[in-house]
Amino acid sequence: MVKQKMLDPKPRKNLICNFRAPNIEKYNKWRKFKEWCKDNGLDICNVTLNITEAFMKGSENFALPDKAIQINMKNEFYYQVVKPRRIPMAVNCVKKQFVHTVSSNLYEAYIIEKARRIKMEFSYRDFLELKYDAFRRIIVRLKRKGLLVPNPMRTRPQFYFLAENLEKKKS
Repeated sequence: MVKQKMLDPKPRKNLICNFRAPNIEKYNKWRKFKEWCKDNGLDICNVTLNITEAFMKGSENFALPDKAIQINMKNEFYYQVVKPRRIPMAVNCVKKQFVHTVSSNLYEAYIIEKARRIKMEFSYRDFLELKYDAFRRIIVRLKRKGLLVPNPMRTRPQFYFLAENLEKKKS
């Protein structure tokens, strides 16, 4: 009868679980754990009981009396930080009063030269120093002259190749 009461306690409002730390080092670890739970807005009792339950479930398979229980956990996080592959150049070498007199040939040469330095396909995103409307007009002229070839895959933004690079790859 006494055992039955011990196994099925009366539902009380607060059931208290205590344990004793064997040394000051373990006690300090427990205090750090309590602080971590508090800082993360977690209830220490629920976290501890969930860890205990997970341990018990994990140890059921290894409940042989002659073997020690060993649980290993390894967390690995793989992530990739996207690095910008190209840094936009500033085209502020022209004095303010002469900005509108710079010919379109200069901008065409600028795009061709920067595309040569990039050495792969390029898009508007590589020329953020130019306005999109101006970039499109220059690209249309360069395509008409046969200096640029659009990437056949329809991507947004549209990518382009230098025609001279394609000729080098063919030979």
